[in-house]
Amino acid sequence: MNEAEIRKAAYHLWESQGKPHGLDLEHWLQARDSVESEPASDGLAGSVSSGVAPPAPKKRASKRSVMAKTAGEK
Repeated sequence: MNEAEIRKAAYHLWESQGKPHGLDLEHWLQARDSVESEPASDGLAGSVSSGVAPPAPKKRASKRSVMAKTAGEK
């Protein structure tokens, strides 16, 4: 299993669910579980855990910084 396989599976899940916003971690974890449950063709079947970590959550701008930017655009 590799990150590219998980990424592709997560993308397909996202598309099939109507491209919802904010569910990237859920799609990644579901895709990872799905890819891990497939029989491995490299002889590593039955490995206990994945060496591929889910993507880090994106940082969102704070309400205060958004308001400061908006106030400066007048």
